[in-house]
Amino acid sequence: MENLELKEERHGRRRYFIVALLIIGLLSSCFTPVVSFAISPDSYDSTPESSDSITATYPYYAFVEDPDNPWETVWDALDSTDTIKYSDSYFDVPSPGDHPELRAVSYALGLAGFENEADGYPSDSSTPNPKLQLFLEQLGFSNFQKWDTESDGDGHSMGTTIARKTLPDGQTLIVVAPRNYNYMTEWLSNFNVGTSGDHAGFNESAGYIKERLDEYIYTNHLSDYKIWMVGYSRGGAVVDLVAKKINENILDYDMKADDFYVYTFGAPRASAAETQYSNIHDVKDGNDLLLGYVFPEVWGFYNTGVYEEIHSADLEITTSMIDISDLADSSRAMNLLSSNEGVVEKVETMNGREFMDKWMQFVTENGLTREYFDTEVKEPLSAIMKAYQMRTLDTQSDLLNFIKNTEGGMAGMVATNAFMDLLTGGYGSSMEEALDNFPPYIDLVKILRGTAAEADVDDFLTYLTNYIGEYSDYENAYGTPAVTEAEFALIKENLPKLVKALSPIIIADAEYTQETFGENYSLFYTYSLVDNAGKLVTGHIPESIMPILKSLIPEEEVIIPKVPNTGRK
Repeated sequence: MENLELKEERHGRRRYFIVALLIIGLLSSCFTPVVSFAISPDSYDSTPESSDSITATYPYYAFVEDPDNPWETVWDALDSTDTIKYSDSYFDVPSPGDHPELRAVSYALGLAGFENEADGYPSDSSTPNPKLQLFLEQLGFSNFQKWDTESDGDGHSMGTTIARKTLPDGQTLIVVAPRNYNYMTEWLSNFNVGTSGDHAGFNESAGYIKERLDEYIYTNHLSDYKIWMVGYSRGGAVVDLVAKKINENILDYDMKADDFYVYTFGAPRASAAETQYSNIHDVKDGNDLLLGYVFPEVWGFYNTGVYEEIHSADLEITTSMIDISDLADSSRAMNLLSSNEGVVEKVETMNGREFMDKWMQFVTENGLTREYFDTEVKEPLSAIMKAYQMRTLDTQSDLLNFIKNTEGGMAGMVATNAFMDLLTGGYGSSMEEALDNFPPYIDLVKILRGTAAEADVDDFLTYLTNYIGEYSDYENAYGTPAVTEAEFALIKENLPKLVKALSPIIIADAEYTQETFGENYSLFYTYSLVDNAGKLVTGHIPESIMPILKSLIPEEEVIIPKVPNTGRK
């Protein structure tokens, strides 16, 4: 009779295990994958148009319908169009200095370099990016050449388009535009940081672009030219390194350094050299809190150009942590899990950049160094994200939802299997006694207390792996899962490895939180980071930047949207 009553309370009581899994799952979602390299250029000509002073139309990407909750709709990449002014006279002045008009049209070029299958951008080796070509044709460019590759799953690629036009003074202007979105598994090179020198993955891609530019100049017998190069996000980091390579060898090119115009937007740090080339403009929104912390300066990474902050860091976040006063006591834990009471404690409101500065210092001091990331975190993280990036845009969120869903997903299966083990494993005559003797519960409490030894973490992850079950379990319980059997096997193998790699940071966070806020609390940094994930990416959303750039052009009357409400117009 007692077991029957316990089974009737099953759904309420398994919330604890769901909370535990969500902590693990959300940690894995704080990170992201690449394409195989083989040059296969396709050349085509178009008729140039006069561009003394024109208004060009560019694709305006609106990634989110609700800027306050970007993760919910970031997968629904939509686009419309907007206009931007362009003039050849922008290139009459030397590259160094403040050029708000050129900066804005450079960002429009960066947006045109997005490739989105949903908008008819086939990511293959033979079809040019149609909207990029259309935009550049409006500016008078022709003689297009595209290098692109399909993915081999390992990330060795960098989609690139190069074109040229003749300026009024007879000089040639060469434009270099990398792929700036829908990188496919090209994205995987983001995690290939290496243990020394420039960011290894970005540097490899930069080498491809430089080789293609050199080939374009040589095969077209070009001389007396200027170069305009633009990149956004990952593309910006790669362009940063391309520009550094060219600046270091500027005598090999038939141009002056002042004739090299480079604009990056939202570019992570990638260079091991602390240089500031005045012809490289690293444009950033102060509220883009992904930047500076993805590949931080304490890991030995720098941007190579002049920092241009277009919006101050005024984003406020609310920090939070988990209240474990009940979870750590079995009898109180059962009461909590049978109710709908929350376990999150709000702490304080603080500037988002200040929080990220403290977080980066904390994780670095506790072992998350560049070398540790490259040797311990990269492999399982890349494996999971490879499965994600190999999917089409409209099915990528299905994979993430499968991991975290409590109904029909991995979180639900883990909770169900853990609860059944608790009921039938002979751990005690009452639920409270069973929980007191339940190994995963004991290990998790130690982890949340900051006292878990490596063996305790290994024990916990062994149970987690067992509770994940087999692919056939999901078929029998829910029908056809949202992931393939191969994807399931990859997630099952690498998710515990990723948690193991991050466990020293989690345990250190738990210890710090209890020392700072009291022994009844845990995971200040970890939970604050997860709880504010939506806000922390707001400044990196593409459509948030252009209104700010236009407002900085003299006599341009553009209203800057409030942060974080930076959605499409």
